[in-house]
Amino acid sequence: MANELKRLPDAELEVMKVIWDGVPPMSTNDVMKVISQEKTWNISTLLTLLSRLIERGFLASEKRGRERIYSPIVKQADYMEYETRNFLQKLHKNSFMSLVTTLYDNHDLTESDIDELSQWLKEKSKEK
Repeated sequence: MANELKRLPDAELEVMKVIWDGVPPMSTNDVMKVISQEKTWNISTLLTLLSRLIERGFLASEKRGRERIYSPIVKQADYMEYETRNFLQKLHKNSFMSLVTTLYDNHDLTESDIDELSQWLKEKSKEK
C-alpha cells in the first residue's frame, strides 16, 4: 500500500492525525470537537477535508443513523514510513548520515539524543 500513497496537504494531515489518535470509528462531531481545540474551522471546511480524504483512499465512511462515521484505511505507521522515506530521499538523497550530520551541525541533537541513538545502534547491531 505504501507505493500508492500520496503526500497529504497539511490540513488533511491534521484531520488524519485526529482520527489516528482517536478511537475509530469517529463521527463528524467527534472529529470537530478535537480539531476545534486547535483550529477555527467551520463544519463545512471539515466536511470538505473529510471528503477529500475519502477520495484519496485514506478514510472509509458510512452513515449510522443521522451521523456519518469515519475509519482510517491507511495506518498511521504506513503514512509515517512513506513521509520519512520521501523526506530522506528528497533532502538527503537517502543518506541517513546526511540527516544526522545536519541535525548535529545545527545543534538539534542533544547529548540525550546522541546517547539514545548510540544505544539503538548497539541493539540493532546485536540483532544481526
